[in-house]
Amino acid sequence: MKAPQFILRHQFVSVLVVAIVLRLLAVLFAQGYMAHDDHFETVEIAWSWHQEGMFLEDGTLRWEGKPDYGVLRSAVYNMFNLGLMKATAWFGIEQLNAHMFFNRLVHALLSLLPVIFGYRYLKEETDERTALTGGLLLAGHFLMPYLGVRNLTEMVAGNLLLPGLYYAHRSLKTISNTSRDAVVAGVLCGFAIMIRYQAAAAVVAVPVAMFLTNRRWKISLVFCTTLAAMILFQACLDTYTHGYFWGSFRNMVGNLGEPTIPGPWYRYILLLLGIMIPPFSLVFVGSIFRMKVLKRHLVLIAALVSFVVIHSFIAEKQERFMATILPLLMIAGTVGMYESVRQNSWFANAKKLRFGLWTWFVVINVIGLAVFTFNFGKRGAIEPMVYLSQQPDADRILIDATERRLFIPYSYWNYDRSGAVALFQTGDLDSAILSGKLSPANPPRYAVIFTDNNLELHLEQLQQRLGKYEIVFHGEPSLVDALANKLNPKYNRRNESWVVRLVE
Repeated sequence: MKAPQFILRHQFVSVLVVAIVLRLLAVLFAQGYMAHDDHFETVEIAWSWHQEGMFLEDGTLRWEGKPDYGVLRSAVYNMFNLGLMKATAWFGIEQLNAHMFFNRLVHALLSLLPVIFGYRYLKEETDERTALTGGLLLAGHFLMPYLGVRNLTEMVAGNLLLPGLYYAHRSLKTISNTSRDAVVAGVLCGFAIMIRYQAAAAVVAVPVAMFLTNRRWKISLVFCTTLAAMILFQACLDTYTHGYFWGSFRNMVGNLGEPTIPGPWYRYILLLLGIMIPPFSLVFVGSIFRMKVLKRHLVLIAALVSFVVIHSFIAEKQERFMATILPLLMIAGTVGMYESVRQNSWFANAKKLRFGLWTWFVVINVIGLAVFTFNFGKRGAIEPMVYLSQQPDADRILIDATERRLFIPYSYWNYDRSGAVALFQTGDLDSAILSGKLSPANPPRYAVIFTDNNLELHLEQLQQRLGKYEIVFHGEPSLVDALANKLNPKYNRRNESWVVRLVE
C-alpha cells in the first residue's frame, strides 16, 4: 500500500520517475534507427558535416550526394545534431556508435516536455487523478519511450508543439502575462515548424481557435506575429544554408512528386485507433468529440483535428507522420474520458466496462512497452559495422546485399567508405572482379553477408572467386524482426547478418 500512497501524494514526481526510467532503458537498449529518415536524413548528414564540413567545395549544402533538386528540409535539426557531435568529440568520442548513446539521452530529455506540459495541462483543466492518468499515459505508452529517443523530426517537432499549445491555451485563460504566454507559444510552435514543416498543419488552426475561444483577437495577433517572426528567421537562415531566401520550403514546394507510399484517406484514423489499442481506443478517441470538450479545449483539439484532416488528404501516407500529434491525442482523449465520467454519461455508469477496457489497455500496453523499449532497430545492419569499427585491420570490406537490398549504415564502421565494395544484385560479384574493383589476388579481408538462410551458399561463392572465409561475427535480428518472423515467416525476414574474415 505504501507505493500507491506515495504515488497519490507525489503524483508529478511519480509520473516523471516513470517517464525517466523508461526513457533511460530506451537510451541503453533501443539502439539503432527505425527507418531511413531517422538515420540517413538526420544522423548520417550531421555526421558528414562533422567529418568534412557543412558545405561542398562549390558552396552548396552537403546532403546525401548533392541532390539535383536541392535540399527539401530545414537544416535546423541537423545543425542541432551536429552540435551534439561536436560536444562528444570534445570529450574524445570518435565512433558514431558511442556518440549515439549521448544523442539518445538528449532526445530522451526532450521527450519529457510532452510529459511535463501534458501533466500541467491536465492538472489545470481536470483533477489530480485525471492528471495522474494522463501523465502516466504520456510517460508509459508503449511507443513513447521508443519514439522519444529516435532522431525523427516528426517526434522532435511534437515535443515542442505540445508545450506551444499549452501556452497558447493558457494565454486565453489568464489576465496577466497573456501576451508573454502567446509569445512563448509562437516561439515553440515556430521551432516545431522549423524542425518539421508539416507541423504547420496543426499550428494553422491555433490562431483561429484562440480567437473563437473568447474573441480576444489581440492575443491571437501576438501569437501570429511571433510565429511569423520565427518563419522569417527560418527563411533568412535558408539564405545561409540553402543559398537563397526560404530555400528549403521553396525546394520542397517545387519538387512535389508522386507519392512513394500512397494510401486511402482513412488510413491515419485507423492507425491512431490502433495505436491507442482497440476496443479501448474507440471510447477514448470518441470521447474527444463531446461538445463541452470541444468548447473547453478548442486550441488543443483544433490543432489535432486539423493535422489529421490535412494529412488525410495528402496522397503520401507514412505512419511516422502521425508521431507529431500522439501527445495531443493522449491528452485530448484523457480530457474526453474525464468529461464523460463527470457528465454522468452512460460510460460513467458502466463501471465494469470501464474497468475491463482499462485493464485490457494496460495489459496490451505493457507487452508493447517491453517489445519496443528493448528493440534494437536495424540491428542486423548496424552490429556488423560496429564490429568492423573495432578491428584495426578492417581497411577493406565486401558488402554482400544481393539477397536483400538495404541502405548500408557505413558511418557506424568508417565515415570514409572508399574501402568498401557493395554488391546489390546477383552477378555483381563477377562484375566487380571483371571491372577490377575486386581482385582474387588481393581479396578484401572482411565481408559482411546479409542473409537469413543461405549463408553457406554465399560463402561458397566467395570461396570459388576470392578465397576461403570464416565466420567471426553474427549480427542478430532485432526483437521486432524476430517476433514478426516468428508470427509470419513467409512475409517477414529475420534480417540477420554475418561478418566473415579471409583465412590467410
